[in-house]
Amino acid sequence: MADIFTEVQEDLRRERLKQLWDRYGVLLIALALLVVIGVGAWRGYEYYQAREAEQAGDRYEAASRLAQDGKSDEARAAFAALAADGPAGYAVLSKLREADEVAKSDQAGALKLYEEVANGAGDEMLRDAARIRGAYIAADIGTLDDVRRLAERLAAGGPWSALAREAMGLAAYKAGDNAEARRQFEAVVSQADAPASVRQRADLLLAVLPPAEAQPGKPADPAKTTD
Repeated sequence: MADIFTEVQEDLRRERLKQLWDRYGVLLIALALLVVIGVGAWRGYEYYQAREAEQAGDRYEAASRLAQDGKSDEARAAFAALAADGPAGYAVLSKLREADEVAKSDQAGALKLYEEVANGAGDEMLRDAARIRGAYIAADIGTLDDVRRLAERLAAGGPWSALAREAMGLAAYKAGDNAEARRQFEAVVSQADAPASVRQRADLLLAVLPPAEAQPGKPADPAKTTD
């Protein structure tokens, strides 16, 4: 008797499975195919990205060798091409290197490229590097306000602080604002973590600036005036 019940239960299970398969079998096959296709597509995309990154790395190295060999025009074109169609990371880095090459003959053009990186790069370190490089060019061909727009935020602290202050000090000196130039260079000299070379340059520039009390337009000390 127990065997009969077992056979009946098995028949019922088979019938239920058949009904479920008849109803959902096509859907299950479709879902399985979607999973297989999705995994395959993801693996293909990963392979494509790895290959693109490898090719971009080779192109970047080739452009860097051109720059090292003094072939600036060719290096500039190679970096520009990679900046235009390379993967995101290499594209930004290449635009930064393109700006470096452009700066050798066209400072205004280089400044524009640096500002594009500073305003658009996803990587904060690259944005800050572009701001500093652009600030030094702006100190040469632009105004104090141009330099402040690029460097002032970086001067507040961090690894770029001394360089940012140096760039603003140079721009102030060029603009004839000796008080501001002195303030920036003194801040560099007193900054404990400033690179030694930057502190030395700031010391030299402080030496050529007029003494603080001799700066034009400085109000006289009331204690030193006589009736």
